[in-house]
Amino acid sequence: MKRFVSGVAVSGAVFAFLWVIRAFRIVEDALILSLIGAALFFFGAVVLKILMPRTTVPRFFSVKPMSFLDWRVALTLTVILVSGSFLLNFITQLFYDALGVSAPAAFSGGGYSSMGLALICISVLPALFEEIFFRGALLTTFRCAKLRSSVVIAVTSIIFMILHGPGWYFVSDLYAGVVLSLAVYFTGSLYSSVAIHFLANTASYFLAHYGGKLSDAGIGNFMVHIMAVAFLGGICHLLKLIRKLILRGEAEDRSRVNENARRWEAQQRQKKEEEK
Repeated sequence: MKRFVSGVAVSGAVFAFLWVIRAFRIVEDALILSLIGAALFFFGAVVLKILMPRTTVPRFFSVKPMSFLDWRVALTLTVILVSGSFLLNFITQLFYDALGVSAPAAFSGGGYSSMGLALICISVLPALFEEIFFRGALLTTFRCAKLRSSVVIAVTSIIFMILHGPGWYFVSDLYAGVVLSLAVYFTGSLYSSVAIHFLANTASYFLAHYGGKLSDAGIGNFMVHIMAVAFLGGICHLLKLIRKLILRGEAEDRSRVNENARRWEAQQRQKKEEEK
């Protein structure tokens, strides 16, 4: 319970600083604002690590090499995240239209002097530092609090949503938090969520940047059907990969048991030789 409270408290402190900066418009420059956010997330992650001194840095931040199967899972989850977020934002927009509410665009790629700067602020910095905090430090802190996996994913995703606004399209932020948390659970590596976050934000930027051209070409609504097919295909493929992950886990467990058995047999043989 103590670790759970510390995780929530640190998240609250990060949220308070971000809220003050955004509410009072202390910083207007997009790059500086992104750098401040990255520094806050990194500082929060360091504080949570200090509160758990016995856990090694690689284990705390889930820094683990990924296999080819893990990368396949990450790419599949990227498709699920991009297509699912697109569909959720589309449904949310329809909901606001039905209420007669004028909602802003779900994602805007404007306000940047160049595409390179936009990608740094939208893709690179958030993918690295947000994942270090949310799916690295915070997820591990909650897991060490001996909470159920479903509770850990839910709480982490809700905090992820809150620290992103919550805005008009908070449902897609919550959905993104769940998918990114699942990526770390499936692969055991923070690299997967960093890669997914980067690819998803980059795809969202280009969809927003060229969305007007798609609408002018008359294929804007067709994108909804493409995303629906991509989402369903991604879910089906993920289920197959999860089965392979389960089989891999069972094989690793058997290997571990066999290794322990071999060690025990070797110890017994050594004792017999010493008795002789």
